[in-house]
Amino acid sequence: MSFWKTIMGTLIVVSGALKFAMPAMAYDDEVKVYPDRPITLVVGFPPGGMVDILGRHLAKAMTEELGQTVIVENRPGATGSIGALAVARAAPDGYTLYLSSSAVMLYLAAQATPALDFSEGLAAVGKVAVAPCIIVVGNHVKAGNLADLIQLARANPGQLNMASPSVNSLGHILGEAFQKAAGVQLHHIPYQGAAPALADIVGERADLMVTSVPSASAFINSNRLRAIAVLTPDRVPRLPDTPSIKELGYPALQSSDWSGIFTPAGTPLHVISRLNRSINTVLADAKLQEQLTSLGYMVSLPGNTPENVDALVVQESEHWRRVLH
Repeated sequence: MSFWKTIMGTLIVVSGALKFAMPAMAYDDEVKVYPDRPITLVVGFPPGGMVDILGRHLAKAMTEELGQTVIVENRPGATGSIGALAVARAAPDGYTLYLSSSAVMLYLAAQATPALDFSEGLAAVGKVAVAPCIIVVGNHVKAGNLADLIQLARANPGQLNMASPSVNSLGHILGEAFQKAAGVQLHHIPYQGAAPALADIVGERADLMVTSVPSASAFINSNRLRAIAVLTPDRVPRLPDTPSIKELGYPALQSSDWSGIFTPAGTPLHVISRLNRSINTVLADAKLQEQLTSLGYMVSLPGNTPENVDALVVQESEHWRRVLH
């Protein structure tokens, strides 16, 4: 075989090999460019509530870190489960995310036949923040502290209106647990989210509520509501003058609401990994930490991996099923 024939044969073989290699190379390039268009962050609660406030801070920070716009979309209803179900049915490509509250797991666990198995329909990306829960009362309520509130409730059984974000929400369940611990009877009024419930307490159409520090923070700062007890074993930094329910002689409750980001099940691992890296990067920023801490969030989240959050979802879902059934 002549020298030129050998060379030409080699070039033909090489060009054929390159033709087959190109799709793999193109796939590698596709992996590297995520995200290449805007991302929708679905919040399952109305504007103004704890999860919505957190989502807007987070979307702004992740927009800068990812280099693509993160758009907050509110889909309220059924304690966040309507938004969760919508995201579970979305394309698993990383462009539709869900900002969850742990209250969603509680709500779904309370259903005899839930519309969504949270741990099966959604894949964890990472935790975002933890929000301690508190008891707040309206300024019209003649109770300066927890002892006064309990005495007032005992003297007027069923007359004080206890608002909550919805039936079987964390605020509702913790409110029921408080009534049992204190030996009082309150009249429960469910709302469509924390924001309208808090507005009705300010407007004197309801009297008290178990809610999160971030949800009530603006009302407390403007003296339109009073925080009379935090439901954690210890006081929280955001409200140093508000006693814990434990120091007042009542048992501490499972009383913090945590939020995390989830994607539809089946989302590629490299997408989840990129989003997890984005969450941990923005939460490490001192400016964002200061903003969220000032609102009452706790953002120190060691071991913030998708695997750890997936395990936490399973653990909490099983816990609430045992409690509620």
